[in-house]
Amino acid sequence: MNDLLPDWYEEWAVLERERFRQVRLHVLERMCERLTDAGLHALAVLAGLAAVEAEPLRESAHRVVMRAYAAEGNAGEAIRQYRSCRDLLARELGVEPSPQMERLLLDLCRR
Repeated sequence: MNDLLPDWYEEWAVLERERFRQVRLHVLERMCERLTDAGLHALAVLAGLAAVEAEPLRESAHRVVMRAYAAEGNAGEAIRQYRSCRDLLARELGVEPSPQMERLLLDLCRR
């Protein structure tokens, strides 16, 4: 999805663009969670992946996708999503996944 007013650089437009981006990411993540809870796993994964695509460095987006994959019984996909996030964070930011991300992985592996 395109940014709000992409060629406008006035301060108010920059702030509104970021506000819109954040709202969109939160809505996609929440939609993924609700669809997962409702057992609509394919739709949940699509919503979560849309959040990941919009902001690949956002761990919370990767986590909701991991949970959706695990809920549908695809532990391998959940682990693959973790590895993708881990590798991206290392390559782009030089950081490790958060303790919250690591706990989720351990929880998924114990199932």
